[in-house]
Amino acid sequence: MSTLTLAQSTWAYTCKFCEVIRKAFYVAFVGLIAFGESAGRARAANALAQQGFHKEAKALMLLPKEFSKND
Repeated sequence: MSTLTLAQSTWAYTCKFCEVIRKAFYVAFVGLIAFGESAGRARAANALAQQGFHKEAKALMLLPKEFSKND
């Protein structure tokens, strides 16, 4: 086994490993953003409901579900 063959097989293995790590970080980042958005909507809906704007609070919490119905 030559050095070139060893380098190519090692490079291919590390590239696959890096792709897996990159995808895991991407999924975690998107999940973190979605969680933050959900928490923000919940806090905003809570504030609206405390002020008596119950219809607006309900619309705020149901808005993402209505977007998926239109697709």
